Amino acid sequence: MTGPGRQAYSYRNLALWQRAQELALGVIKMSESLPKSEAARSIARQVVSSSGSVAANIAEGHGRYSVAAYRNHLSIARGSTAETDSWLDLLARAGYIAPDIADGLHRDCRILMAGLTRQMRTLEARLASAKGTVLREGVAEYVEMSEIPDSLQ
Repeated sequence: MTGPGRQAYSYRNLALWQRAQELALGVIKMSESLPKSEAARSIARQVVSSSGSVAANIAEGHGRYSVAAYRNHLSIARGSTAETDSWLDLLARAGYIAPDIADGLHRDCRILMAGLTRQMRTLEARLASAKGTVLREGVAEYVEMSEIPDSLQ
C-alpha cells in the first residue's frame, strides 16, 4: 500500500530511466546553444530524438507484460544510446560543441549503455532459468492491489 512518503512503483523509480531522462535533458540543453545553421539544426533534431527515445523505450519495455519484451525494449534503448553518442561525436567533430560538453555527454552515454547491458543480462538470466515457463510480471509489481478497481482484479 502506498502512503505518505511512499511512492507507487513505476518505471519512474528505475535508475536507468532516471539516468536516461538526465541524458535527454542534457542533450536538449546542449542543442539550444548550437549554431542556427541548417546542418546544426538537422543534427540537433536527430540527437534530441535519439536521446529522448532511450527513456521512452525503457518505460515502454517496463510496461510490457513479459520479461522478453522488456529485454527487447532495453536493447532498442541501448541502440538509441549508441545513436545519440554517434550524433554527439559528429557535433564535436564539426566544432559545434565544446570538447568538455561532448566529453560529459559521451561519459553519460557510456554509463547508460553499461547499465542497460547489465539489466539486459539480468533479464536474459531470468529467461534462461525459466526454461520454457511463461514469465509474466504481476500487476502487484507496479501498483498495490488495493489501488486496482475490483472490476480489473
